[in-house]
Amino acid sequence: MKKPHEDWLSYAEDDLKFAQLGLKEGFYTQVCFHSQQGIEKSLKGYLVFQKKNYPKTHGLLELARLMPELGLKEMQSQLALVEDYYVPVRYPDTAAGMKSSGPPNLEEATEALQTAKKVFEIVTMAINR
Repeated sequence: MKKPHEDWLSYAEDDLKFAQLGLKEGFYTQVCFHSQQGIEKSLKGYLVFQKKNYPKTHGLLELARLMPELGLKEMQSQLALVEDYYVPVRYPDTAAGMKSSGPPNLEEATEALQTAKKVFEIVTMAINR
C-alpha cells in the first residue's frame, strides 16, 4: 500500500510527464499549467511526508516558505514565474493576465517545465535521504 506522500508525488510525476508530452506537441499553455501543478503537488507531498498540514492554496511561494530546509529560496523567481501562469493559462477570459506578448511560448514553457522537474527532484531527494 502506498504511503500518502507517494500518492502526491505520483500525481506530480504524472503532471510532469503530461507537460513533457505537451512540450513536444506545442501545447505550451498546458505545459505551464501542468508544470505549476507538478510543483504544487510535489511541495504538498513533501508536507504530507513531514506529517504537516498543507494550506489549501495554489501559491507556490507560500508553499515553498513552509519548507526552508529544501533550499527553494534561491528558486524564488522561477517559482513566482510558474505560479503566475496558474490562472491566466486555465481560462480564456483571464488571458488579460498574461504577459503583453501573449500566451507562453516554447522558451517559457521549457523554463516552466525545467523548474517543475528541479523541484520534483529536490523533493524526492529530500524524502529519500
